[in-house]
Amino acid sequence: MTPPGLVFTLGRDTLPPLSELRRWIAQALPRLEADHLWAVQLVVTELATNAYEHGAGPVTVTVSATFRPCSALLEVHDDGEAPPVAGFPHPLTARGRGLVLVGDLAGEWGVRTGDTGKTVWARVDCGTGTLAACALRAEPIEMDPEPC
Repeated sequence: MTPPGLVFTLGRDTLPPLSELRRWIAQALPRLEADHLWAVQLVVTELATNAYEHGAGPVTVTVSATFRPCSALLEVHDDGEAPPVAGFPHPLTARGRGLVLVGDLAGEWGVRTGDTGKTVWARVDCGTGTLAACALRAEPIEMDPEPC
């Protein structure tokens, strides 16, 4: 189980550091197998990008995990009030696929609204979407010190 309070914050003063966010997820969930980690990283990147582009205020990402059964819960909060909208992009359009990918990879996802904005959450379980299985690593993944 990931310790409570594990939070990554994206400010609005620069472009979002998505490679740092993916690295943080890998460090926060070091025992996930590569396929499950890849899916978790893709989902959190899509949710954070959506919040950054369409939300307001800082974007905070929180992650927690259970290993029996294997599942990662991702929560992305911003101060905006408008809920995310899944797109139906044309095949030649470069944008609008983020929530479609989230829906395919996450076992479930949704939105909670509050007094200060919204939290979009997604649970990425083993064996959902394109994942066939999710074994646990005996040892954490060694991280390359260079950014992606």
